Amino acid sequence: MTPFPHLSRALTLALLLALSALPAAAQAPGDAMAVARGRQVAEVWCANCHVVGTQARSGADAAPSFASIARRQPEAAALRTWLAQQHRNTMPNYNLAREDVDGVVAYILSLGR
Repeated sequence: MTPFPHLSRALTLALLLALSALPAAAQAPGDAMAVARGRQVAEVWCANCHVVGTQARSGADAAPSFASIARRQPEAAALRTWLAQQHRNTMPNYNLAREDVDGVVAYILSLGR
C-alpha cells in the first residue's frame, strides 16, 4: 500500500489533465512527455525572443514564432542541428541538454500537426 494514496492519485490526475491539453497527434507514448518538456523549456528560455505558444504572450519582432516555424514543416533532424549550433549574433547559446533540444523540437513539430 502506498503511504500517500491521495498524493499518487492527485499526481496521476494532474498528468492526465496536462496530457489532455496537448494536441491529439502529439500524444503518442513518449512523444507527449517530450512535447511537454519542450514546451516548458521553450517558455523558460525561448520565449525571451520567440512567441512559443499559439497566443502572443511574449517574443520579439525579429524572431519567428514557433507556430510559423512549424508551418514550414521542418525536418526534426534539421531543427535539432539548428538548435545545437551556436548562433553568436542571432540567438543566445543556452547549451541545452540533448533531452531539452529533443523536447523543443517535439514541441515545435506538435504545433504544425
